[in-house]
Amino acid sequence: MSPGYLVEVGVLLMLIGFALMAIGALRAAGDKSRGAVVVVVGPIPIAIGNDRKLLALAMALALAALLAFIVLEGVRP
Repeated sequence: MSPGYLVEVGVLLMLIGFALMAIGALRAAGDKSRGAVVVVVGPIPIAIGNDRKLLALAMALALAALLAFIVLEGVRP
């Protein structure tokens, strides 16, 4: 089994997951939905959300992931 095959399967699974999330979001559009997302483009974080508490939580998790990356990157032999 070549690694290229696994990459194709992984991409396909991600696309299916995105499609299921979009369908779920459209079906729940009538409900009071809340959400937040942080996208890091290079050194610039871009935060989008409709709830301040969730936005603060998403930013805190992004900062924690960044700090963990910095610490773990320095541990490599």
